[in-house]
Amino acid sequence: MGTVKGFRCAKCGAEYPADRRTFACDACGIVLEVRMDLAGVAGRRDEILARRDRRIWRWSEFLPIADPAHIVSLGEGGTPLVRSEALCRVAGLDRLYIKNDGLLPTGSLKDRSNAVGISKAKEWKAQVTAVVSTGNAAASVAAYSGAAGMRAVVMVPEATAPEKVAQAATYGATIIRFRGSFEEAHHMYRDALNSFGWYDCLSSNPFRCEGKKTYAFETWQDLGEVPDWTFHPTAGGTGLVATWKGFRELKELGWTAKLPRTALVQAAAAAPITRAWEKNLETIPGVAPGETVAESIRVGSPSSMAWRGLHAVRESGGRCLAVTDEEILKAQALLAQTAGILGEPAGAASLAGAIQLRQAGVLRPDDLVVCMMTGHGLKQPSALAHHFRLPDPIAPSLAALERLVRP
Repeated sequence: MGTVKGFRCAKCGAEYPADRRTFACDACGIVLEVRMDLAGVAGRRDEILARRDRRIWRWSEFLPIADPAHIVSLGEGGTPLVRSEALCRVAGLDRLYIKNDGLLPTGSLKDRSNAVGISKAKEWKAQVTAVVSTGNAAASVAAYSGAAGMRAVVMVPEATAPEKVAQAATYGATIIRFRGSFEEAHHMYRDALNSFGWYDCLSSNPFRCEGKKTYAFETWQDLGEVPDWTFHPTAGGTGLVATWKGFRELKELGWTAKLPRTALVQAAAAAPITRAWEKNLETIPGVAPGETVAESIRVGSPSSMAWRGLHAVRESGGRCLAVTDEEILKAQALLAQTAGILGEPAGAASLAGAIQLRQAGVLRPDDLVVCMMTGHGLKQPSALAHHFRLPDPIAPSLAALERLVRP
């Protein structure tokens, strides 16, 4: 299993001991980064790659859980890396792959985070977990908390899709709906954590980030190399930061010689990180989020993790970009019709971003590109109505059928 060396602030470099229970830098307020002790891992590459376990726990030395008895697992990890000739042809990218995390236990990438985060809660003997969410994290925290025997309190903005709220409730969570925006619900969430001492399952918990870095390990192993580009849809940058950390760890161990360029993709209606990147800012001013079909990433004022996302993009030589709802819905339909992948709109934003950069000439046709599909389309079935109109019924006769299907 893994050993935590301590915590480090990515902004000022301050270091903190491994037994610390608060997760923000005292000086900067930035969410700290977990420092894993990987000294004994470098020579074990072949052993680790030969393991038959396809879950994220095959990479246990990289994950911050000391005792396997504390692992809470629903079978997360090992999702397919899909290449479709038809999709490659339409996108103009010969080596385009989709990492399909819609097939994780609760249908989204949040399971990578919460498998590790809730396992840490169990290790710390927490009784109540909590999260504020636009839906996917809510369901995941509820499922893993239930499996761990913990109570979960889930706070959601009132506009959250009812299907996502119902999923979290079915897993047994206590649901709190707030009037207003995600940002307003987030402020209440922070007050509640301080008042009730609940275990934080938001991106401000750095142990969750460690779960998402398995994106990098699985992608590298399945491809046999590091991609030229990775594309991440994001509200606050956590998935991108985590994946970048995973690739950095592989390079530091000498298991790979290069790092990918990474692209951070946001919905145009809620793109504070992208706007800061475009203006070459060091801080990320909040924006008033507009309406967008990509509701999972509709956040106007992201946490301090967003600064790390911006930094990772710059360090990698990548891009931040915003995609419109029209681009997102086209990408969602394209994924379904060429690769058989039904992704939620927020997840399809990654493909929309890759297509945008290909059309702009930033991506070459032979670049090795991986887009993260972060959630299943059935997470947000209402969005599927954009793609079809229910046909009128016909008489049950062959003649009526022939009139419709004749070329």
